Amino acid sequence: MNFAKLERMVVEGDMSKDALIYLLHCKTECEWLDYKQDFHLEHESQLCDFAKDAIALKNVGGGFLVIGVRDKTWEPIGIKFQIPYDSKQLQDKVLKCTGITIDIFIANHDVVLRKGKTTFGLIYVRASKKRTKRHSPSLTKKSYQPTLPYGIRQGEIYIRENDQTIRAKSLESVSEIIDRLSDLSDSDSIESEQTSPFAIIYNTYRLLEKGFDTYIGRNTLRENILKAVSKDPRIWIINVHGPGGVGKSALVNWVTYEFYEEKVFEAIIQLTAKETYLSPTGIKRLLGRSLYSLENLLDQILRAFHEIPPTPLDNKVKLVVEYLSAYKTLLVLDNMETVSDGRILDFIQKLPPESQAKVLITSRTRTGGWELPIYVKELDKGEIYDFIKIKSEEMNVDFPLDEITISNVERVTGGLPLAIQWLIGKFKLSGDIKKELDSVLSPDSPVLEFSFRNIWGKLSSDSQAVLAIMSIFENRPPEIELLSVALGWPKDRIERALEELIVVTFVAKTIQEPIGNVIYTALPITLSFAQYQLGEMGDFETKCRQRYQIYNNQLELKEYETQKFDNIFLEYGLQSENERKAAVLCKRGQSEFFGGNVEVADELFKQAKEMAPSSAYIFAMSASNHLARNRLGAALKDATESCRKSTKKTGSLCYTIKARVLKIQKDFNGVVEAFKAALEFNPSDVFVRHQYGVALSKAKQTEEAIRQFTIIIDEEKNKSIPQETLLIALKTRIHNFKRLGKHIDAQSDIDLATDILKNYPHLQNLAWRFAEYEDNQ
Repeated sequence: MNFAKLERMVVEGDMSKDALIYLLHCKTECEWLDYKQDFHLEHESQLCDFAKDAIALKNVGGGFLVIGVRDKTWEPIGIKFQIPYDSKQLQDKVLKCTGITIDIFIANHDVVLRKGKTTFGLIYVRASKKRTKRHSPSLTKKSYQPTLPYGIRQGEIYIRENDQTIRAKSLESVSEIIDRLSDLSDSDSIESEQTSPFAIIYNTYRLLEKGFDTYIGRNTLRENILKAVSKDPRIWIINVHGPGGVGKSALVNWVTYEFYEEKVFEAIIQLTAKETYLSPTGIKRLLGRSLYSLENLLDQILRAFHEIPPTPLDNKVKLVVEYLSAYKTLLVLDNMETVSDGRILDFIQKLPPESQAKVLITSRTRTGGWELPIYVKELDKGEIYDFIKIKSEEMNVDFPLDEITISNVERVTGGLPLAIQWLIGKFKLSGDIKKELDSVLSPDSPVLEFSFRNIWGKLSSDSQAVLAIMSIFENRPPEIELLSVALGWPKDRIERALEELIVVTFVAKTIQEPIGNVIYTALPITLSFAQYQLGEMGDFETKCRQRYQIYNNQLELKEYETQKFDNIFLEYGLQSENERKAAVLCKRGQSEFFGGNVEVADELFKQAKEMAPSSAYIFAMSASNHLARNRLGAALKDATESCRKSTKKTGSLCYTIKARVLKIQKDFNGVVEAFKAALEFNPSDVFVRHQYGVALSKAKQTEEAIRQFTIIIDEEKNKSIPQETLLIALKTRIHNFKRLGKHIDAQSDIDLATDILKNYPHLQNLAWRFAEYEDNQ
């Protein structure tokens, strides 16, 4: 369950079928979500219980009741008949016994489960969109059956606490619950999307997003995979293989969810090596790559069984084999051809006979080992017809389904579902199927090009050049430093071009874990198109390749261990051999920490400080490690020492880390001074300036906070394409204007944010954060 996503659904009042499906998959209750097996209001006790639930949900900011879920087990069983009340009747019933008018809405949805179509009820209780209003809860205005145990008495406060509706003892206890919920939501908004790739985390089940509502066709293939996994115990590896874009992942996702719904396996761990996927709107980043090494695979398995992974690899392997021998487990490993760690395949191939595990993998090729291969070929003409028919209905497109058009689609796309869905999306924009098919088949417009030509023509010349040159890096997604080397441009020029490419979804910005490098990725089909354009740019490609080759030749003269961190050495001015080696030890320490090997991490940071005792950068990294371990005293000591040793290049980093430590200690004036010092070292750092403004606000220095946010806003407004930074700064300035009673200035910022959200669809994911101001419109 993601509290940030759930709060957003509550704020927006999302009662769609998709919302219901997400709530069913949460598999746990909280303040904003309550499951009920059935729903009746015939008896007074039932009416009182519902009224208490409704008031409690209103007092936590709103929420959902899902009807048709078995108590405690959270199994979705559905209801036999739709709930016989409308929204007005529910509101009247609550008013009758509490004296409170509450906005209550109800919907019934049919959801397709393995056992067939099942009906569920969804009740939504609305409250103010403002978090601040939750601290002023609604009290019952009248008594109803007050002498009975289930009765309601005037002046009572009902609130949700975890998965229960309770009567609050005081306003302070209500505020504690509200503050805790806000912290959980804010924390999830910042962290959970990056730390967990799973859509379902329940007991020993870890499942990725399904990725579709309705799976189309391939019934025989689906049944074959189900049988292959369920039958012969002598075959434990099933390899679903075929060309890219043929739909292997979607097929295996359907199978995985079938096994999950039926609880055939005691545990399911589904991992993927994918980093991006292609949607009708372009390239998007997945929640996170969850499969990249043997250690990572073993850790994921052990965490699913609620076991703390041991440090030695041999111990991990032994413990995992014990669990896989004790529990009937399904391992699903997606996109195996992109995993460079051959030990993963070796491990699963050598599972002992007593293991109860089945391993279902997807790959573009066969592994060549002891496995049952299941080949997924392209769609045939009949399957293409079914695919287009259903997908067109989902996308609200009147795509022609005559035999000639279907034949042309088959010839153009090769029967790949990915290419077909793109073609449907392009037809939706133009409405001219002949034009789109002709453009794909023209001599200068192959299949690789048909989804890129129109947008390519609208890009700036810099963006075209950056995308084109990304194709020379082969299988190595470039960092901005590599692009700068090849192009011979300053970084700020490349950053502006990349921003445009990200907006049109040609490029995705990705953080490489655990070292934290930022790389820029594009799908192979995108880079193939870009390479065609590069060939038409004269000697531009030759000059870029020459610069890149000179750079590679220089790298070959360095030791392998240091070449990976050259950008860190340059950025923080790490020149001596010992300081560079110590920096490498710190990076290794971070990797060990994120892998759960905290003792090894501590030893590496200790060695780093001994190797470079005068390095500000090393002490800053050590302080960050202490902070992650919640050792505040040690963190403050090292952070203070790093600031004392800081240079022009390391000053911003050192004081920023010190500010983080002081923030945990709630020394708000100290935080202000630390961020102020960090900003003096690097005045152009927007992130530090925003944190400085927030610190000023918390320290009640509101006017100065507004001045800092204004600097950010003025700079961001000058960019041709606004980014999230502008909206975040506006949000914080609005809050401070309101604190000073400057409502006209606040409204001006609200209007500006509204216009930005209206005109730039790529920023819509932040719209809900401004929803609370709609009450004032």
